[in-house]
Amino acid sequence: MNSVVASSGPSVAGGVVGICVCTAQRPQMLRRCLESLVTQELPQGWSFEVCVIENDAEPRSRAVVEAIAGQAPIPVRYYQEPRRGIPFARNKTIEVSLANGYGWMALIDDDEAARPGWLAHLVAAVVAHRADVANGPVHRIFHAPLPDWWKSLKPLAAPTGHVLNEAPTNNTLLSTRLVAAGGLGLRFEEALTFGYEDIDFFARAHKQGARIIWVAEAIVDEEIPETRISPWRLLRRVEMQAASLAFASKLRRGAFKATLRFGPKGARRAVEGVITAIPAAIVWLFNRKAGRRMLFQSAQRSLKGIGNLRGLTTSFKPDYYNTIDGN
Repeated sequence: MNSVVASSGPSVAGGVVGICVCTAQRPQMLRRCLESLVTQELPQGWSFEVCVIENDAEPRSRAVVEAIAGQAPIPVRYYQEPRRGIPFARNKTIEVSLANGYGWMALIDDDEAARPGWLAHLVAAVVAHRADVANGPVHRIFHAPLPDWWKSLKPLAAPTGHVLNEAPTNNTLLSTRLVAAGGLGLRFEEALTFGYEDIDFFARAHKQGARIIWVAEAIVDEEIPETRISPWRLLRRVEMQAASLAFASKLRRGAFKATLRFGPKGARRAVEGVITAIPAAIVWLFNRKAGRRMLFQSAQRSLKGIGNLRGLTTSFKPDYYNTIDGN
């Protein structure tokens, strides 16, 4: 597959990278993130700036950004997107990057910190592999032990240059040719206010010819507060992810095809979860730990099904991201 950059994009011999951070009501985490960004270094011919997009009508983090900007060796800019919702903030990063003339955008979350060399590794990879998008691993730092019934995702075990079909936005570098009017002109789907907008964006980019690669050395560390791994929050996340997958399918493939795919699957999962909860409850009577683990696994299965079904409805109004974890 020929990449967008290789065929018509800006030169990868150098350029300006805009590191974009979306934030909402987490000024202390944002400070840690920015401190890790302003000390990044790039090879000769490259430079970078940092742009913070506050997804709030109130400028709660402006003072933090201005304090960092006053001491940073590179420009640190502050913007606001008052419409609450992840895709609105993501699209603001595109607007800002194009207005500032960046050739590349780097995306990182406000609850993450980039390791030394992070940006240089991403840039080196897109140059070496003539890629349009580079995605790296996220190392999660849990503030409390995970429940024994929860399986945490591990970073992809693949070498740098491994080609991907999609990517998230939590550790990513992309050419602005993907979003420019003279390129692919992509935007994040604003109907996906509850997640999956990043996977949807890069899956569409891939289908239109963008080359997405993995960069094993470009690592960021993500702080996971204790509140985010409470049983209730984890189960809500399961439901939200299942709902977003079905909802995105409805947007891209139409309600009929999405219902054919996720209707039976959602119903089966919901029923299976209830059925498997019966033996789990019996086990719980004799072995609390094993029974509890089985009950939560049954709950996950049911909530995946319920989420799939909710994502197919027109009245679906998710609220998982209304709760902000961390500060």
